[in-house]
Amino acid sequence: MFNKLATSFLLASALIGAMVSPSFAASSKSSATSSDDTFQNIVFFPVRVVGSTVGFLVGVPEGAVKDGVKGAQLSTKWVAGKLGNEDGTYQQWAGAIVGAPFGILGGATYGTFDGGWHGIQTGYEKPFSKDAFTFKEE
Repeated sequence: MFNKLATSFLLASALIGAMVSPSFAASSKSSATSSDDTFQNIVFFPVRVVGSTVGFLVGVPEGAVKDGVKGAQLSTKWVAGKLGNEDGTYQQWAGAIVGAPFGILGGATYGTFDGGWHGIQTGYEKPFSKDAFTFKEE
């Protein structure tokens, strides 16, 4: 019984070692540095995945709100401009009533995808950093 178990364990270890060995191939750097970087990437990968997931979960609502507000402002100004005076008080009120809901909807839709992508990308590159939880400035 013990012999079968030891043989199975040895065979499984050899298969796993054979699958991982190409990742230890030397790159343009020295062999020691390459294997150290590979080991660090393997160990750090779960942290990057969790950081990317958290960045996505934070980035979606943050992007929706930020771009929804920006869309509302732009559509209000656009409607006010079409009514004759972009800076007029009455034109801006009419623009806010007519154009702002469309701007909020369009901006929030765009911000959902943009914020999610930004959270995934930044959360993977720099997990749990300030950049992963704040939206990019334009």
